[in-house]
Amino acid sequence: MSAATRRAVAGALALAAAMGIGRFAYTALLPGVQHGLGFDDAAGGAIASANLVGYLAGVLWARRLAGSPRRGAALRLGPAATAVLTAAVTGVGSEAGWAAVRFGSGVASGLVFVLASAAALEVPPDHLPRPLPRPGVLYGGVGVGIALAAVVAALAPPGGGWRVPWWALGGAAAALAAPAWSVLSGPLANDSGSGGGVAAGRGRAPVGFGRLATAYFLEGLGYIVSGTFAVAAVRRTPGLEGLAPWTWALAGLAAAPSALLWAALGRRVGVRSALITAHLVQAAGMALPSLSSAAWAALAGAALFGGTFIGITTLTVAAAREIRPQALGRAVGTLTAIYGVGQIVGPLAAGAVAQRLGDPRPAVLGASAAVAIGALVLLIPSRASLASRTEPNA
Repeated sequence: MSAATRRAVAGALALAAAMGIGRFAYTALLPGVQHGLGFDDAAGGAIASANLVGYLAGVLWARRLAGSPRRGAALRLGPAATAVLTAAVTGVGSEAGWAAVRFGSGVASGLVFVLASAAALEVPPDHLPRPLPRPGVLYGGVGVGIALAAVVAALAPPGGGWRVPWWALGGAAAALAAPAWSVLSGPLANDSGSGGGVAAGRGRAPVGFGRLATAYFLEGLGYIVSGTFAVAAVRRTPGLEGLAPWTWALAGLAAAPSALLWAALGRRVGVRSALITAHLVQAAGMALPSLSSAAWAALAGAALFGGTFIGITTLTVAAAREIRPQALGRAVGTLTAIYGVGQIVGPLAAGAVAQRLGDPRPAVLGASAAVAIGALVLLIPSRASLASRTEPNA
């Protein structure tokens, strides 16, 4: 196995811990927490937003560490903090305490996401393969972590209380993140603060960076609403209560290979076209469970949602490589920060709407619309693409 492949696999395991568990275990376990501690939807949304504020802080911190000698230490700190804080919530009983712990977990997630991405993807130009497959391996780890968290939540014995899954997942996060200590934390073969060492993409940029960032903001705002309330919404549908945690497991299983599949589509039809398709498919998947109370709608919605949100991240990173090939680390940091702002706004607004209406489904429909609008933004071609159409033939 090459050094670049080892970095991608180690990065995938680190993201399984920091993102799949550290970020998204909350979705699968929220109904049990609400039952055990009496949190309402507004509290659930506020705690989710605290995690996402922490995520944004972690992303901004990681952006400053790009190329720094301290990056290796941060890559060891982030996964370790994820494991500790995942288990630590079991000792907290107040909304404010949960918000504080989940904020810390968010910082760790943001730190690991940006730094693991940089460590796995920034390689010398003469060692760079085709631009999409390695992100596909890397971000597939998030789906593995999501599926693991959902299965743990579904199999947790009812008599064991809501704390048992958190303890189990804290241990799992520690085991998954171990490779990051040795593989990712070492220096890169071509390390620089600008995120250099990435070969320039071929051809013209598929979409302008501003439009890419706008669509990614809308994706962050929209997808996180389903990523927070999807399980709770299915659990409140009469006759589907027992299906709820398994829908999130299905989302994780669909997410695990999705990055590679969307990467392949991006190579075949172009990154921009694949991104537009992924946005529209995700919007449909998010809306389905709110439009129908049938079991098939819940399962299909979970599969479509899980099968797209990591793919959108993979394709967005691929587009960033084409737009800013010599500054990938900073470009990923900027996009992730913008994405993070959308994620903060989404749960706060959705939690308030769900609390007011007594049902999270209208908020999920609104989030679905935001993701669809992102597809419309991406339909607008870049100036470079417009210029290429008007250039006279040689």
